[in-house]
Amino acid sequence: MEFLNNNIIFNTIDNGIIILDENLNIKAWNKWLEVKTAVKASEIVNHNICEKFSYIDKKKLIRKVKSVLITKSSSFFSVEPHEYLIKIQSNSIMGKVFKYMRQDVTLVPYDLEKRLVCLYIYDHTKLHETSERLKKLNEELKELSSKDPLTQLYNRRYFTEAANTMQSLSIRNNHHISIIILDVDNFKNINDTYGHSIGDKVIVSLSRILENNCRKSDIVARFGGEEFVILLYNTSLAFAQSVAENIRQNVQDYFVEVKEEKFSFTLSLGVAQFDAQIDKDIESTINRADKALYNAKESGKNKVIVDL
Repeated sequence: MEFLNNNIIFNTIDNGIIILDENLNIKAWNKWLEVKTAVKASEIVNHNICEKFSYIDKKKLIRKVKSVLITKSSSFFSVEPHEYLIKIQSNSIMGKVFKYMRQDVTLVPYDLEKRLVCLYIYDHTKLHETSERLKKLNEELKELSSKDPLTQLYNRRYFTEAANTMQSLSIRNNHHISIIILDVDNFKNINDTYGHSIGDKVIVSLSRILENNCRKSDIVARFGGEEFVILLYNTSLAFAQSVAENIRQNVQDYFVEVKEEKFSFTLSLGVAQFDAQIDKDIESTINRADKALYNAKESGKNKVIVDL
């Protein structure tokens, strides 16, 4: 293969080329690979590729080489899980997303009589980086579309979608779903007295209290203004009532600092449990919890009322 190692096209093409025999011995190694790996052809030709690069799946590569020789046709070689055949440091000027070059690898018959195949390595790092960035952007956009910008709790849209899924699961698995709906007592007075920035501080502080009193499996959402809704999956009405009471007490004991002054605020909360016999959907349960919240407001505020 000496003539190939000195061939201009072989050594100027912008991808890696390896000639392998059926036993995976390297018969030619082009300049692109010399530059990318810092391994000269003279150092690697006639060596087994899997002995030089032990992370290559030898059994899979042998099967693929034999298949190409038998079928006399080219074939794509999967480089999962590493996404590369030969480990080459990524040198993307766009900022590294991947530590190592992402590669596509194709095998084609080269010399059937001598049982040789040609292995092409293409650098597709930029394509993979672009795909990864788009994937990340899509995830961020999805996150933004499901979160309330002020509190970073879920918004009403996400809550509705998730609640419908939870409803189906609860019916299938015979699990309870409970709903807590709450809002801040006299919130308009807080805004009028201290300003909207302090009102926002109250909302954010309340959001953290709600998160601290709920499980990761619960869905805590801001429905708008000072109104919040919590869905507790696989939770009895009695346990939901105790969660609501803990939230009420923690909020009552919390103080908001305004310069040298401190003030506290309270909540009214309504609790209801989804009942497939009377509720056509979770929205019906929320409406019952909302009526309980209204009763809490009307009967003095700073209390938990349960819809029985």
